[in-house]
Amino acid sequence: MPKLTPETVLHRTPSFIAEVDTSNEVKIHFESRILKVGHDALGLLDIFHQPRTVGQALTLLGPRLKGPRAAQEALTTVVSLHQAGLLRTDATAGFSNQPFPKGGYDAAFVHIAMLDDPVRKAAFQQAVRETVREGDVVLDLGTGSGILAITAAQAGARKVYAVEPAGMVHLARRIAERNGVADRIEFIPGWSPQLGLPEQADVLLTDIVGNEALDMQIWETVQDARRRLMTDAPRLVPGRLTSFATLARIPDGILDKHRVTQAHLARWKEMFGIDFGPMAESDSRRSIGFYERPETVQTWEFLSKPTELYQVDLYKDMASPLETRCTLTADRAGEANAVVIHFEARLGPNTTLSTAPWLGCARSHWYTAVWALPEPVEITAGQELTYIYRYFGDGTSHLEPVGSR
Repeated sequence: MPKLTPETVLHRTPSFIAEVDTSNEVKIHFESRILKVGHDALGLLDIFHQPRTVGQALTLLGPRLKGPRAAQEALTTVVSLHQAGLLRTDATAGFSNQPFPKGGYDAAFVHIAMLDDPVRKAAFQQAVRETVREGDVVLDLGTGSGILAITAAQAGARKVYAVEPAGMVHLARRIAERNGVADRIEFIPGWSPQLGLPEQADVLLTDIVGNEALDMQIWETVQDARRRLMTDAPRLVPGRLTSFATLARIPDGILDKHRVTQAHLARWKEMFGIDFGPMAESDSRRSIGFYERPETVQTWEFLSKPTELYQVDLYKDMASPLETRCTLTADRAGEANAVVIHFEARLGPNTTLSTAPWLGCARSHWYTAVWALPEPVEITAGQELTYIYRYFGDGTSHLEPVGSR
């Protein structure tokens, strides 16, 4: 193994498990080994989330190194992490060998699902081609496989800054090289709120849109980037998110996966000889949110037309938390026990992506957001039901009928 110098650039391995004791000593679980390393290890592993020289890392750690011994201990920890393979001179450019979901966004499973979607990525690509102009500087947040960054370069961007916190960023760089555009794309490991750019970007691209429009904190992330990293008149993909609510009835077999019922208690009593009644008694009878596959949801009974729940203009600052009321009018009689949520994303001047479950299929890379209501309601055609939706500004939300707890 080559000797480290202050100029040696090191890359952190994409994934490991860290254990910290009360004295701040660190144990790393990595490749079937348990490594005991110094108390500076966590700080150094965080610093090396982005490629840095040994000298840069020690300088950044400097404020907590109060003397020569502390500096020597930190350097010893760097050497130990390098010898163990946690810090490497070459980036790991490949899929994680950990199974999903442990492999996170470095798992092949995730990218196969995204690229197999017959609609979503193609719609984003089309929006990029509509939006990017010759000579633009582009910021791509959450680049993943690099598909949007590469598309922007192919569309004429002068420079693309492709940001990705997962180790997938190194594989994306190789994909850009294979497609002949790596000279115009700078791949940056990290989170955008922690980064600066050498120049302001004209266009922002991001597909950090969750199954519920705001659950991956796109609003907060875009707002920060727009304020700090963009020109005064940026173009955004997406630029607007509109969420819709629809009354529905969840089939009993699916609802029973999310609420403890008397049928559960009776079955478990027979199977195990134990009364699990407190599990049902602890149910606060609030709405329960979960995600379900669109091809499943599209088979449910819908009892109203979709009604706008909220609209988010990503060109404007957010007012957090967001609270809105939505009144749904039943267009048929039935038992309503759920509100189904989908969104439309305005991606480009002529391109909109909808996650309506009736437009999805088994290959769609999204799940449908569902709120199981506290109690089922027998409704008649023309009856109105009102709900309050709250988004708390941190990726979490809640929906409740008006008047419920």
